Amino acid sequence: MRDRNTGLWQGVDLAATGFMTIGDPAVSTRLPRPDNAVAEVSIEVPVTNHGTAPASATVRAAFDDVAVEQRVTLPAGASQVVRFTPSSFPQLAVQKPKLWWPNGYGDPALHRLDLTVASDRVVSDRRSLDFGMRSVTYELSSLDTAGALRRVLVDTALAHDLGTPVIDERHPALRKVRGGWANSLMPGAETSPAVTALPDDPLSPQMVLRVNGVRIAARGGNWGMDDMMKRVGTDRLTPYFRLHREAGMNIIRNWMGQSTEEAFYALADRHGLMVLNDFWESTQDNDAEAQDVPLFVANARDVVRRYRTHPSIILWFGRNEGVPQPILQTAVQDMVWQEDGTRLYKGNSRVINLGGSGPYEWHPPEDYFTGYPHGFAIEVGTASFPTLESWQRTVPVEDRWPISDTWVYHDWHQERGVSMASFVRAMDTEFGPARDLADFERKAQMLNYESHRAIFEGFNAGLWTTNSARMLWMTHPAWPSSDFQIYSSDYDTHAAFYGTKKGAEPVHIQMNQPGRQVVMVNTTRQPLTGLKATARVTDLTGATVATHAQTVDLPANATVALFPLALDAALAKGPVLVRLDASAADGSRVSENFYWQAANPAGLRALSAMPQATLRADVAAGSAAAGERSLRVTLSNPGTTPALQTKLTLFDGKGVQILPAYFSDNYVSLLPGETRDVTVAYPGDRGVATVRLRGWNSPATTIGGR
Repeated sequence: MRDRNTGLWQGVDLAATGFMTIGDPAVSTRLPRPDNAVAEVSIEVPVTNHGTAPASATVRAAFDDVAVEQRVTLPAGASQVVRFTPSSFPQLAVQKPKLWWPNGYGDPALHRLDLTVASDRVVSDRRSLDFGMRSVTYELSSLDTAGALRRVLVDTALAHDLGTPVIDERHPALRKVRGGWANSLMPGAETSPAVTALPDDPLSPQMVLRVNGVRIAARGGNWGMDDMMKRVGTDRLTPYFRLHREAGMNIIRNWMGQSTEEAFYALADRHGLMVLNDFWESTQDNDAEAQDVPLFVANARDVVRRYRTHPSIILWFGRNEGVPQPILQTAVQDMVWQEDGTRLYKGNSRVINLGGSGPYEWHPPEDYFTGYPHGFAIEVGTASFPTLESWQRTVPVEDRWPISDTWVYHDWHQERGVSMASFVRAMDTEFGPARDLADFERKAQMLNYESHRAIFEGFNAGLWTTNSARMLWMTHPAWPSSDFQIYSSDYDTHAAFYGTKKGAEPVHIQMNQPGRQVVMVNTTRQPLTGLKATARVTDLTGATVATHAQTVDLPANATVALFPLALDAALAKGPVLVRLDASAADGSRVSENFYWQAANPAGLRALSAMPQATLRADVAAGSAAAGERSLRVTLSNPGTTPALQTKLTLFDGKGVQILPAYFSDNYVSLLPGETRDVTVAYPGDRGVATVRLRGWNSPATTIGGR
């Protein structure tokens, strides 16, 4: 990129202070009781005396209804870290705390911390920041002093309080073990209160994240650069984070540490998105290693100090797909312990206690249930073509069709493991070669939806047995792209977004592939009882082939098998459609799902011969947050033909697409007689909106807005 790495790219602030100043503070929380009824908050405030004589000052920290202060005396030019701990200040043991939770597990509660340093009752400097009360612990398998592999729960915050590190990621401490690679415990760490022995686990040696004592089914994706032109103000970034939250994501990886602005971490805090934060060494054996180790470590130290108060950050990575060279690995591990210590540091982003990376090309849905990836899977990618509208905004008309070099420029990959060849072959096999761009986009969305849903449904199928995390490569595009995204850089959402959202539902009904076993998944903290699960199988005319029903109780954070769907006999006659529904005892819908199935991929070509389905759509004004408008669209299928993948798109009075637009659902499929409500929120300054519909087998229609 022209002019990359030159000049200022963030705002520059000039601040006036007195001679006593506050440096980068640190805030940590421990939850000493299993019921989380108490949060022990510790605060460290670096203070510097820039004067020419010794001076006394009062350092004060306040949040909610808690206030603590200390008086210190510093020599001229000296610095001191002022520590506030619950052992010295009992009010820092907060009763009934409002905790920070990842998305899907609770509210990401934040608390405002105000810090001041005052001399002679005059405030010399002040800092204000948000922090979260939360505890992160790590299940993993590590080698002990005798070389035996142990399954342990590591509490790095407690280790920090005790002053002794417990996990060793230096090169000599890394070993290949059964099922992958593992790090080691520090000498003597087996007896540390920060290391708890766990029973053997089928996930060994893979990592599992716990937040506030709860195992987190980590579902999310990777961010590379936040924006090609580094337009990274809060206003521009906020829709991206909201889309992640609405898609059911709870974790993102700051790949290669390319996002280093306050807004990135603040928005992750606010939206309940855990952050795996890389430093800047790229792929081992492919890219150059850092030559100036002290400079690298100084930059890394600055990042840790600046952002360590953010509850969203849960782990530091040293290198993408490799381990930093020994001198750098040891230096960064030591630095993270010195400057943070409450979070785990791992040198390698994909192998040590982790599930590797890939695949990146298109795969049939069943592959995400039966094959790779597994464990804590950091990178899982597949094709993700944008909407027709977004592509038309990106590509000049003369280059849109047929596929051109301009497509390749926008990431239509042509080589090795990221080639689009498997995606195009699948499209041609299942639906026939595309006639033009509109036909290509229509067929691409079918593949987008089912593959992204399968990635997360495959994760659900092996939850806590073979899987503990699954992260897309990628979720966020830095510029207009044809691949590796769940939305476009202009905020448009295509079928990959809604397939992801469907598969990542906290309470979800699904059909496992390839055996077609219906299961229900509950990744919330609350058990659910008395749910009714139903399945209806029809042919392409909408005629019922089979039905099933079962009442089920769902434990918290677990998957329950229901019933298999025996479809072989029906599939011998042609493709079928599968509608799954789960409802609560009062009849309210909890989850629904829809599949198209054939005896073999080529059998899906029969979908192209389905008659057109005419839908009815009614629009009413909905409730909206401040600054937004909201619509409720009621879609119904009064005819006799199933309607597949009906897409809703919002336009303003000038015919310009409204973005961002936040749909509760999209690419909706309806059997005859079915009705579905879809809500959409959008910026209020765009005025009255109209809704355009198009679908796999339904004509394009425009309906009025409110």
